Amino acid sequence: MAPVKVLHVIGGGEFGGAERHILNLAGAIDPQAAEIAVLCLFSAPFVKIASEAGIRALAVPMRYKADLGAAGKLAALVQEGGYDLVHTHGVRANLLGRLAARKAGRKVVTTVHSLLEKDYPGLLSCLANSLAEKATRGLTDHFITVSAALKARLVSGGVPENKITVIYNGIVPQEFIRPANAEAVRERLGLAAGTPLVGIVARLHAVKGHRYFLEAARQVLLSRPARFLVVGDGPLRRGLEELAAKLDIAGRVTFTGFVEDVRLYMASLDLLVVSSLWEGFGLTAVEAMALGVPVVATEVGGLPEVVRHGETGLLVPPADAGALAGSIAWMLDHPGQAREMAEKGGKVVREKFTAAAMARRTEELYRRLAGWKHC
Repeated sequence: MAPVKVLHVIGGGEFGGAERHILNLAGAIDPQAAEIAVLCLFSAPFVKIASEAGIRALAVPMRYKADLGAAGKLAALVQEGGYDLVHTHGVRANLLGRLAARKAGRKVVTTVHSLLEKDYPGLLSCLANSLAEKATRGLTDHFITVSAALKARLVSGGVPENKITVIYNGIVPQEFIRPANAEAVRERLGLAAGTPLVGIVARLHAVKGHRYFLEAARQVLLSRPARFLVVGDGPLRRGLEELAAKLDIAGRVTFTGFVEDVRLYMASLDLLVVSSLWEGFGLTAVEAMALGVPVVATEVGGLPEVVRHGETGLLVPPADAGALAGSIAWMLDHPGQAREMAEKGGKVVREKFTAAAMARRTEELYRRLAGWKHC
């Protein structure tokens, strides 16, 4: 039996969680079950990254944000490539991918990674994207959500429950292996022996709640020696650096900017903080747990499905610097219990959040939608 041919359509303008998701899925999928290709709507780095990972990668650059003409080019590629399904990720990919699939007579799968209003907080962009999503949502034959929380939001928005499957994000086996040179980060920072290192790993956008991370850091530093690490880059960097200076903690907080080896920095931490105001899933928490790093996270979106409070980490209310500081301090004051939680978290990740598990469930869905029998 020939594999189901699937074209994944994504903006690809930056390398984020959705792009990581596709790489992990493509790497774990059974090539006899599904053949995956990627199409980016921008001449973006992801085309090169996917190609280097052995994935067939194409680009149909959009000339402007609502370039509906690109849908015709995409439809032609779908037909010429003999793809059985079109799998979309993100608002622009949803719009063009759905229209192209309809024109080409193919079924559509849409993975929902987050909420539009969280990804596009600006009033006009949120309104425009919401209208585009609602206008074409009916063209999707089946939705995948990366958490039960996202499924509930889709159902409340009118999508029939039987058209949604929850498939958790999964990580690949090498992400369970701690980098041998993790101590190099601490040496680079000039940390004294025994000084705890607390970090956040996220793009610098408002939804990630960096403001509350810094405000919590200030409270922790009033009574405990520690260093705080902000790993990632984004439009809020300058403002966050100014906030750190205003809070008089600039000397105890390091902003790394963009780093290629995120796992190296994550493995160097004594504690990872996820201060997000919303998370569709919580991949960063999963990655930390896989490396044996304790986690404090906000109780939003899919995070409670990843972090079990008091068992594999601690959960706090969002936008509450005081509660966040209290949980950070508790973890630093109870390192033995923090390590136990991290170990349990690693076991949960191995049971539930692997790329292999994600791939098997996705293969089943592809075969069902393509009208083929399970092997």
